[in-house]
Amino acid sequence: MKAFMTNGTYAFLEKLKDEHKITPFLIMHNGEKAIAYYESNGPSIFQTSRNYEVIAEAGNLSEEGYSSILHLPITSEGRPLFEHEWKEKVTDIAQLRGVTAVRVLRPFKGREYIIFTEWTDNEAYQANKESVVIQKKSPYMAGDSYTMTYNVGELEED
Repeated sequence: MKAFMTNGTYAFLEKLKDEHKITPFLIMHNGEKAIAYYESNGPSIFQTSRNYEVIAEAGNLSEEGYSSILHLPITSEGRPLFEHEWKEKVTDIAQLRGVTAVRVLRPFKGREYIIFTEWTDNEAYQANKESVVIQKKSPYMAGDSYTMTYNVGELEED
């Protein structure tokens, strides 16, 4: 299975979702930017796409909720160890209260892996986020990791 992400305005990504009828098609937003995410065995529908292979997964994606995206630059020598460790961690993370889905994503280009976790809400993420972060730099890391968080679903009007 492949995973695809792209950035855009919320309105543009919502239009893509309506045009392509892909389910689930997640639109994530955080006040700074919006990102679309979906999984498929086919080619990407995005003109500018970040493409990944889903190498480990648990749970079902939901078009409503909260997401955390952990970005991890991994050395080429460290890939096998990283993948082995995180394939085992997926089941444990999926058991955390409020987790609806977990994906470990291997990039088709570059070295930045993604740990994509979907939560029922921000409160569930805040209560359990230490379980999905890298506490110290591992030997397979090629740089610093960072996490971005997003609301998933409808853009709330003020």
